[in-house]
Amino acid sequence: MTRSRAAGVRPAGVELVVRLRLRHASAIDLERVPKVLGPGTSSWLGEETSAAPPGLRSYLCGLELHAGGRGPTLFRKAAVVSLADPVPTPDGWVAGIEWRAASLSALFPVFAGRLTFDAEGVQLDGRYAPPGGRLGYALDVTLLGAAARQTGRWFLRRLTDALA
Repeated sequence: MTRSRAAGVRPAGVELVVRLRLRHASAIDLERVPKVLGPGTSSWLGEETSAAPPGLRSYLCGLELHAGGRGPTLFRKAAVVSLADPVPTPDGWVAGIEWRAASLSALFPVFAGRLTFDAEGVQLDGRYAPPGGRLGYALDVTLLGAAARQTGRWFLRRLTDALA
């Protein structure tokens, strides 16, 4: 995971964002990527919603936070996850992804990024804005960032299970 934090003073009104980069190593059947992420095929993620941003399909799902990343579920939050159609690359596939809380959205981060697939696994790379401005940004260093990484790892495991 890489955190991008620029040094210096930020002008008023500029959002503080954190980079989230995670990789889940797992043998990937690249032929399954468009079948799992393509239109009408992502039921593994949840119920498709009709209010998707342009170029994306959105799903209502329950993002989970687990103790130690794999232990008991500590927290579950209804979220809207939006996916773009996967695009082939020389090494695999890439697809846009976004997620946000389905309710109380001001209390939860909004994530935007991409999924990159190759034969050895999948990578989630993007940015999110911790809620609460500067205080939320500071809390992200000690607590919220760990929750974001664990939720991202949970999502990648669920995705690779769907690709198996």
